Amino acid sequence: MHMSWLQPETPAMYSSQALRLVCRYHIKLRHFLSSLTKNPRVAVAIASHRSIPSPSPQETQVRLEMDLYKVGMRVEVVGHSEGFWNSYYGAQVLRVDRKKLRVRYEELVDEDYGEYTVEDVDLKHIRPHPPESFDINYRLTVRDDVEVRDRDGWWRGEVVFDDLDDELMVYFSYMAGDDEEEFGTFPYDDVRIHQEVKQVGKGFEWSYVKVAGPK
Repeated sequence: MHMSWLQPETPAMYSSQALRLVCRYHIKLRHFLSSLTKNPRVAVAIASHRSIPSPSPQETQVRLEMDLYKVGMRVEVVGHSEGFWNSYYGAQVLRVDRKKLRVRYEELVDEDYGEYTVEDVDLKHIRPHPPESFDINYRLTVRDDVEVRDRDGWWRGEVVFDDLDDELMVYFSYMAGDDEEEFGTFPYDDVRIHQEVKQVGKGFEWSYVKVAGPK
């Protein structure tokens, strides 16, 4: 019995197999290089014969902040246009994409579609949802920096009168001159202390200032 597959390969057979192997790896290399050049930063580096530049400190900071926001997380969008200064709107993160977050508002409704508004918002206009409780022995009162629930969001102001019952009068300095909007009286349960947030490591830290002390 002649077992041909046990016989040594001839030079011609070896050359043919080597050629096919080289061609196969050449095709894979072309596909790999093509995928690299689709990245703009890599393409610029290749074209200029320089190494890929390291991210700037600002880019690194943005990446660190973006890593703190996850899909499904509750956040607040900070008002950043005329008529919305010092306001905050509850929302939920739908997508995290580079320097922007796609969010769906919790109360703002798109009148054209009758659904909660969805918007892509710059990271600088986003903050995590603040804690819903603080010192239970502290009662909001005159001179406190607060936020009031009104018009589908929270609006920052200062308490100017406390009737020691169930309502607080709040002054909105950024609406000064508008008699209808400058002052307002609100149920105590619709007023919360204003809190500031900062990034600490891989999390957030909240703080607020007590003006009047314990009740």
